[in-house]
Amino acid sequence: MDRSPTWTPPVLACLLTALAATGCGGGSGGDQQAQTPSRPTATATGRPPAHTPGFPQAPDGTDVRACHDGSCEILVTKRTRIPLDSRFGFRTFSFDPADSTWRYTYPDGGSGHVKWLEPPYSGSWAGPTAKQQLVMTVVASEKSRAVISLHPGK
Repeated sequence: MDRSPTWTPPVLACLLTALAATGCGGGSGGDQQAQTPSRPTATATGRPPAHTPGFPQAPDGTDVRACHDGSCEILVTKRTRIPLDSRFGFRTFSFDPADSTWRYTYPDGGSGHVKWLEPPYSGSWAGPTAKQQLVMTVVASEKSRAVISLHPGK
């Protein structure tokens, strides 16, 4: 007498769905490589590719000068000083992708920093002598790179 299980179509569909959701390795102790997210690979120059799937491209590239008028979207890969028009009330202004922090100094010498901890990673800020606010957004962040967006507020 044959004692092999009989699989009805609904049972088989559920089993295949469960296997697809958990992967062949199952829970803990499974194939770690299959659960590790892919990382950008180095090119022949030793630098990561400029664009990886799922990471947005910055329309202004890495050109911080595009931000002078307070309207830009750039890629930063290290702490980057961003030259801004004086109407925003900052003497210096920078962003560091390593810790997602905006840093600034005021014309009178005071300084500070801003970091949004919850998505959408956006807010507005202005220096004490500002004629206009600046809206700052972290569009995407991954390890030591980020796409940031600036635009004048109201």
